[in-house]
Amino acid sequence: MESDENISIDRLEDQLIDNPDPSTTKQLSELSYDETFQKKLNERAEQLFTSFDGVSHEGEGNQLGSSFYLFLVKKPYLEYEYTDYDELDRELAEWFVSADYQLIELSSLPERAKSLSIEDLRFLDLLSASDLNSLLYYILGNYGPGVSKNDQLSQIEEHCKVFARTGGLDQVISLLLDDLENSIKNNGTFDGRLFKLLTVTYFVLNVELITGITDQVLQSLSDQDILPRLVKFIEVWRVNPAPSSRIRNVILLLWKLLLIELGDSEQLNKVNEYLNRKHGIMKKERDDTSNNRLTCSPLEYHTFREDLRDKYPVLAKYQHQDEKSHSKEDISESSHQAFMAANATSSLTNLLEMPRTNKAHSIYGQLPVNTLHIATPVPSPPRTPSDFMSGGEKIRKLYDVNQSMPFIYPTGAEELLPEAIKEADELFRNALYESYSIKRLWRERQRYMSQERGNQDHYDDSDTETYQSSDNDESDVDSSCKRSLKRVEEVYEETLPYLLSLAKVLIEITKSYKHELSLRDVEQEINPATALAHKFGYSNDGSYEAVRRYLFRQLESIHTKEICLKASSSIMILLLKWFKASHVVKSYYFNSILHDEQFFDVFTSFMANSLTNDDLHGTDEDNKNFVPDEVMMSQNKLMNPEIDIPQFNFFNVCSGEWDRSQIIELTNKTAISKFPSKVGEGNKHIVKVTKFNRNYCRILTNHLQLINKILIKGVSQRTFGFIETKPTDLLKFILLNYECHSFKIPILKIFKKIIPFQGRKWRAMNMDVISQVFLNLRLSIRDNWLSGRDLESDFNNSFDQEIALRSLIQFYNVRRYPKQMEKLGYTVSKENSATEYLEE
Repeated sequence: MESDENISIDRLEDQLIDNPDPSTTKQLSELSYDETFQKKLNERAEQLFTSFDGVSHEGEGNQLGSSFYLFLVKKPYLEYEYTDYDELDRELAEWFVSADYQLIELSSLPERAKSLSIEDLRFLDLLSASDLNSLLYYILGNYGPGVSKNDQLSQIEEHCKVFARTGGLDQVISLLLDDLENSIKNNGTFDGRLFKLLTVTYFVLNVELITGITDQVLQSLSDQDILPRLVKFIEVWRVNPAPSSRIRNVILLLWKLLLIELGDSEQLNKVNEYLNRKHGIMKKERDDTSNNRLTCSPLEYHTFREDLRDKYPVLAKYQHQDEKSHSKEDISESSHQAFMAANATSSLTNLLEMPRTNKAHSIYGQLPVNTLHIATPVPSPPRTPSDFMSGGEKIRKLYDVNQSMPFIYPTGAEELLPEAIKEADELFRNALYESYSIKRLWRERQRYMSQERGNQDHYDDSDTETYQSSDNDESDVDSSCKRSLKRVEEVYEETLPYLLSLAKVLIEITKSYKHELSLRDVEQEINPATALAHKFGYSNDGSYEAVRRYLFRQLESIHTKEICLKASSSIMILLLKWFKASHVVKSYYFNSILHDEQFFDVFTSFMANSLTNDDLHGTDEDNKNFVPDEVMMSQNKLMNPEIDIPQFNFFNVCSGEWDRSQIIELTNKTAISKFPSKVGEGNKHIVKVTKFNRNYCRILTNHLQLINKILIKGVSQRTFGFIETKPTDLLKFILLNYECHSFKIPILKIFKKIIPFQGRKWRAMNMDVISQVFLNLRLSIRDNWLSGRDLESDFNNSFDQEIALRSLIQFYNVRRYPKQMEKLGYTVSKENSATEYLEE
């Protein structure tokens, strides 16, 4: 017989329910079935530990013997929280590359610069090279030998704030914009003056961002209109690229300008609250995490009511009476029509959000109707058993009923409508969830439908929302929100013709982020202790240092691309979020540009190169203790350390001090199962990981949010295009192997949009992903996204639906910004072609 130590896990349930032993019976009297079963599993796990290494682990808590078992039952928790910007020292150091130090003559700058007082700052002549060098040295914190990093940072903060208060930023920005335009003409000539002006501006903006943005700086940036002019400059650079234009630094500066002029995530939340009050949104309590009340969208509410009306035609009578008694805050029939496509019309925009009722379903609508009334007598069923009960073939019957046909069964003598149906209608009515984006979208759709039918000309409408501050503002917060929205409107209006070029440049940065350098070989050669040159006695040869410098340049190039990609992805997601706050159609326009530029393919390629690249793995010697599947999980762009070259760091170069014996690590040498863990709630082992690539975390989060924004809910064509790139395995790799809220929620939202279009086999094999969607995302009162979708109808209407969306976007842009759209070739024809045809 098997000993108790070797009891199979398959027998635990039988031991618990059918044949409990005395110890199990005692446990059941004290604990529940679930708790007892969990305790049995823990005991069995401890037996496995003991049988694996022969050591008992009872009471250890934090240290477990079997690393392989830990790898199977736990995943690391990345201690990462998404922020709009990093610490000041990190942001400033990422501005430079090693070649920039020679361009601005960083080492000799302290000798050539003169000391500046506050009065001197007011009368600087920045056209003079001497004054510009003095200002640059002042902004860089008066560095030098013996000045620590903390002291230099304190000097940078103080000097930048003083310079901003003196109003000198206006002159710097004015000269900067002039030099940017001249850099295109002087192709191939690197101008140190341009980079110095960029550096001064970047340092001042970062200090303002960290310490608090002043009204004086905001006014200077608005007066100079630097943000739209930088976008225009990027468009010019794309057509005529010039190395002297410092496009990498321009993109980093553009990122900071967006955060300052428009606002960060905290400011965006304030703007959303302001817009909710402005548009009278009363259902926004759903965003409160403590509120678990289920809600539904206006379209879901309309679909549910149409299905009820088909099933119970007398419902219209009760709804008409209820609408008379409801207050103005509740939705009425007239306001409800603004959120749905009228069935009697043939507008192109009906395809944007189609009410998917049962009678419109390609399968449910074809179900047979009831052929017999309930009062029709029918013979009794036969007394003999059916064939399948005697071993014959089982007869399969379809018991689905056509839900679009009226309910024929009696409901009672007095009430024609069941009480449950009344209650369901009331629940949906009270669960209706509104948003200002939906209100704006359908208001624009109504204008489009009126223009489409020729009822009224809306191209001359002047319905631009005004955000002018007034003395009657409720608070300074409202004034700040109005300023942000006003600036977003100005930026969109001025940059509309150039957004396509901006998107092309930003996406090209993502395309260029390809890792084709073997980190294990580079790491071996740049560290003298492991270099082959030392092993074979060539370390004193000058060629080794030349090879080492070359490898450092290659690593710096990879790191620079990573920083630039972090900035470009942040720019794209900031623009999408702020455009949506201004008007949802603005956001649709920009994400349509990203979609047209094949962002889905770029994203999948980026993920594959970052996560499944053999060049990111370590040597066989380093990985000899790794489980085979653990190598890919532990050594990728996410888990490998950031590239940090001490001799290229800005603060190290300024002080001239760094640890020259520091070993540069490029790959993660610790397996996930080897990380220290502790037992948390539910007897789960928690592994907290603090060493990982934080830059890549931000990049990955931005890209996941971008994909989620481009996949507009209900627009099927984009979902089909994304599925064709086969991204599910890469998304599952992140979701199932790492625990991080910044990754998990965007990935689950993406899965929720693509799972309905996956096959049955895929869904059966990925129930863990589907379960996480239900467990972690907010549910709705009619959560039927997993099944019941009319896939045939979605596929047939997908192209027309995308065309309808583009038509609405074009109508909005031409109506609101005719001069800008004229540059793109779109004009409004005032000729009445129908009248001319009749006259002829």
